[in-house]
Amino acid sequence: MYEIIEKGAQIADDVKIGNFCVIKSGAKIGKGSIIDDFCFIDSNVEIGENNHICTGVHLKGKVKIGNNNFIEDNCIFGLPSKHIGYHFYQGRVIIGDNNFIGQNCTIDCGNNHLSDKRPELKTYLACDLPESEDFEDATIIGNRCYILNNVTIHHNCRVGLGNLPDCAKEYDTIICSGCCLNGFVQLRKGAELSSGTFVREFASLGEGCVAAMLSHIVKDVLPFSSILKNKNRGYAPTFMAKFSQTKDDVDKLREKFQAKRSGILKLYE
Repeated sequence: MYEIIEKGAQIADDVKIGNFCVIKSGAKIGKGSIIDDFCFIDSNVEIGENNHICTGVHLKGKVKIGNNNFIEDNCIFGLPSKHIGYHFYQGRVIIGDNNFIGQNCTIDCGNNHLSDKRPELKTYLACDLPESEDFEDATIIGNRCYILNNVTIHHNCRVGLGNLPDCAKEYDTIICSGCCLNGFVQLRKGAELSSGTFVREFASLGEGCVAAMLSHIVKDVLPFSSILKNKNRGYAPTFMAKFSQTKDDVDKLREKFQAKRSGILKLYE
């Protein structure tokens, strides 16, 4: 067994580390976690308890991972955001608890270059987060998200945050294989993107909405809407039942969503 663990790395006693891993000084890994072969853990990375980080995962820059996550092979988190003129800025990636992230996914860190030009973005994107901390430069994955293979999540996205109870199933928010979320996308709790869906920057998808396979989302989507062939087909009753939401509940969510919209994009109607 051969690995490079620099002095100053904080690793719990029962952490299992595979062959040919590099763990930089300052990295933190909580108890019960497993780091498989050929992983790279940067100096500003914090990994919580009972996580499984599979082969070839690279965690670069400022990445914070909660507890009980399963991250499959060859994922790369924390690379600088790709935005013309700002691709060298390196903010943060924050991942919550109880998530599954499939093979070859990339999650870019956030940046803060739009705060002066569009201050409304900061308030709207952070509406589910504690006001005591500045999350402007973070890309955030919430809790109980199921993200399949080859998904790309660009800078400052918010995934799995929102005003819904946990459903009876293991995961709430689902992103299927081959999806791409561009900068500042908000995919709120309970939403589902079918395979090959692309979401343009600044689009906000409300709680419990669903987009069919190969959708190109270019507008905001109200909570519990069903998008098929890039048209709004109305309420999504299956998803309403999944989260025990009545039509009155959904209408209240929709009112709140519209009040918080960034105002940059139109709605699917």
